[in-house]
Amino acid sequence: MITLNEIVSSNISMLKEQEASLEKSLDFVRKAIQLFESEGGSAPQAEGKRGRPRAVATATSFTPAKQGKRAPKSRNRKGGKHIDRIYAVLKERKGPISSGELIQTLFKSQSKDKDIKHFGTLIYPVLTKAYKYKTLKLKDGKIHLA
Repeated sequence: MITLNEIVSSNISMLKEQEASLEKSLDFVRKAIQLFESEGGSAPQAEGKRGRPRAVATATSFTPAKQGKRAPKSRNRKGGKHIDRIYAVLKERKGPISSGELIQTLFKSQSKDKDIKHFGTLIYPVLTKAYKYKTLKLKDGKIHLA
């Protein structure tokens, strides 16, 4: 049976070994610091950062940011992105459409992407974002115009 004295003595020996190891590491770090200080002089003392100086806000000039949703941006782009093509398909159908049918329709109308799975991975984030901003609605597995 192990006695309390044996446990205490083994713990003390382990702690002394750890202390010696830490002393070695500390000595190494001190030597490294001396080496670098002798090579390059002293460490640079707050010389300042590059770039624009930051403006300091005073209590009188601070105005809290407005909380709320962003207004939807107007879509006056030339060429048409995925969301514009999705709107066009939904307006053409004049009714709800499933996401699978929508992707099939969009895939057939383009010629750049040859893999329908890859094309679907490009469309799904657009749909998710449109649901989030409530420009499209998803009801019963069908996509509706908002």
